[in-house]
Amino acid sequence: MSKPIESRQNSFTAPELAAKFGLTLDQARVVISSNGPSRHGCEIGAAAFRNALKMRTGRTARSPGVITSPESTHDKTTA
Repeated sequence: MSKPIESRQNSFTAPELAAKFGLTLDQARVVISSNGPSRHGCEIGAAAFRNALKMRTGRTARSPGVITSPESTHDKTTA
């Protein structure tokens, strides 16, 4: 019979992981679920998760919204 994640020695609880890496509780639970309960695995997973969030935030801030092709920007009535 396995123990709950919170009671294992050398493991993070969701609130601990969230506080250490600035994640929400739901995000911390995803990291624990994805990487197992070990502190090392969770630290690596949380760092990767935060980097992915930063990359996503940077991408959406720079994106112009609608991407148009050069042909669609020309006035077709003058041709």
